[in-house]
Amino acid sequence: MSVLTAITSRLQLISFDRVRLSMTILAVGGLGVSAYLMWGYTVPGASLACGSSHGCEAVKNSVYANIMGVPLPIIGLACYLILLLLLITQSQAVVSVRGWSPYIALALFGLSLTGVLFSAYLTYLELFVIYAICRWCVASAIIMAAFFLLSIFNLRHSNQVIQR
Repeated sequence: MSVLTAITSRLQLISFDRVRLSMTILAVGGLGVSAYLMWGYTVPGASLACGSSHGCEAVKNSVYANIMGVPLPIIGLACYLILLLLLITQSQAVVSVRGWSPYIALALFGLSLTGVLFSAYLTYLELFVIYAICRWCVASAIIMAAFFLLSIFNLRHSNQVIQR
């Protein structure tokens, strides 16, 4: 029985490492998308590559593109950067002090949940208020949704580590 337990615990560690790697890749991808959008929003005369549609420009020029004068891509860049830093911190916490890992996992879950809800709100605005779809914004929303789903597994695993 102990051999079976050892094998299953190894499989759980491998899948957890894959989850954390996937979350890291998603956070870096989100940073890339947000950095590109930030460039498009903040550089005068910059035009976002949006294929044959002009949805990106319509969204970029809408009144909803800023919150209190701050372009939304800067907020997205900050969010993805914080997620990446939390992932790095969690990786270090798992190695050094296991007690912090569940709190970091909870922070990752909470921030990504907030990101998903905010992305859903922005998607609603694109569809029903602005009447234009920005492909880059959709990409960011998909990245955040995938990150959120993985954060659920991350949170679950972190709680299981504590219970052992």
